[in-house]
Order: sequence, then C-alpha cells, then structure tokens
Amino acid sequence: MFVAALLLHQLTPVRLVRDGTPYLVKVVPKAERPLQIWRNSKLITFGLLKRYHPWCLQVADVDGRGDAIAVGVDKPTHNLHFAHRTLFLLSFDGKALKRKWTGSTMGRPLLEFCFSPTTPQRLITLETCLDGRVALSSYHWVGFGFRKDRERFWQAAAHLQATPDALTVRAEGHQVSLQWNDVLPW
Repeated sequence: MFVAALLLHQLTPVRLVRDGTPYLVKVVPKAERPLQIWRNSKLITFGLLKRYHPWCLQVADVDGRGDAIAVGVDKPTHNLHFAHRTLFLLSFDGKALKRKWTGSTMGRPLLEFCFSPTTPQRLITLETCLDGRVALSSYHWVGFGFRKDRERFWQAAAHLQATPDALTVRAEGHQVSLQWNDVLPW
C-alpha cells in the first residue's frame, strides 16, 4: 500500500512554463505513449513508450537554459544490459518533445532521484550498488549527460527529499540532513 501511494505521488503532474506559456506535464500509465503535455484542455504532444514503465516525473533546469522534463523509466542501458530504473531527460519547445539524454551513462540502477534547488540544478540519486549498499550520489550536467561529483554509501537508504535548505534521506534507520549551502559535504 505504501509503495503504491509513493508511486502515485511521484507521478503527480508537474507544471512547465515555456516562453511564458504554462503547460501541464503528466504520465498516463495505460496510454501507448504515457508522457503527455497539455495546455488548458488541449493535448499538445506525447512521448515515451509504455514499455518503459515511467515511475517518477519531475521538471529541472540542469544546464541553466530552461527546464527539462525528467522521467524515471525502466530500461536496459549501455552500461547495464538488463531492464533497471534509470532516467530520461526530455526538452519541450512548445510543440514537440525531444530527447536530451536517455540515462546511458548511469552506472547503477536508480532507487530514487531529485534535483537541488540551485541553478543549474544538480541531479541527486540513490543508487543500488552491486554489493548491496546504497549510494547517495551528486551529479552535474556536462553538456550531454552527467558527471558524478560526490557520493556517500550506506547499507540501507530511502526517502530522498530535496527542500530549499537541505537534502534529507532516511539512512540506516536515521534521518540524515545535508545542507545545500555546504556544497554537499559527504
């Protein structure tokens, strides 16, 4: 029950503004192309394939040039040849969706992701390591893809949450808070 509630929360529609025009980005899981962008009651465009099973939806400005749509999906990648959780970034020009990045350089399956409140925004992830530990990782955009800045490991971690002041995570039974203004000091 908790997992279902968490997934519904993460797939809550998000607002995107492009050239002063507001749009609503949402995932309709049963649709053949489940990622949809609406303006008022008009469907503007749609994307993704249903087989990618989107599990998280956010908007982030990773390069300082405007918001991209971040979608958590399940698919094989260049580094991991089995279906696993990864991330797609898509851009929207007011008419069409375009792939910005499709998670090919993420080295481990994602558990959760969020973005820092700074501009450009850093990608913050919880990732499953091969030895069973969980890595909290910070990435910055490098023009095409992300480069890892730092990471910290725990035996167990979940519930990643970004607020304007701090990043919080439940790690090994304790709530851990990391202040953004300390430049992610792990």
